[in-house]
Amino acid sequence: MNERLVSYLKDNRDQILENWITEADLPLPQTAPSNNGCRGTVPLAFLESTFDRIIGRLEGRPCNCPKEDKEDNGPEIHLDDILNVTCACKSRRFGGRVCLELHESGLRAFMSVFNDTWDTEGEFSKLDRECNADLINHALAWNFGQEISNCQHRHERPDCPFVLK
Repeated sequence: MNERLVSYLKDNRDQILENWITEADLPLPQTAPSNNGCRGTVPLAFLESTFDRIIGRLEGRPCNCPKEDKEDNGPEIHLDDILNVTCACKSRRFGGRVCLELHESGLRAFMSVFNDTWDTEGEFSKLDRECNADLINHALAWNFGQEISNCQHRHERPDCPFVLK
């Protein structure tokens, strides 16, 4: 069903990941006061793992099941593996909620390969782009929904909107 979309995204994987890592505006870890206002970072391995989960979701693979031909690159990295190591929920965009920032910057990164300057041959119409944006947004929402439900740090922050009271 989404074969054309998945193929296009895989072909542009490196560009999407590069855009994603530069688009994300994340706070620094709370344990690094010496970094005075510098931007936090997200490990490329986390974004690669997330990209693979998004592709899997678009391909219709159940849950986080890896594709059979994928090389074993070690365990998947999840959001709570990087919180308080490379970034932490505390300030900046979306009230410092790393999950929301990664979702939004991820959508911008995925959609960057559909803009007119990238898709110069017009492979995708305006309607195609809108439909693809919806599919990608839903896949990102599913992925970060899974991340949030397993995040051990969400209970440490009283204003986290994902903690059921």
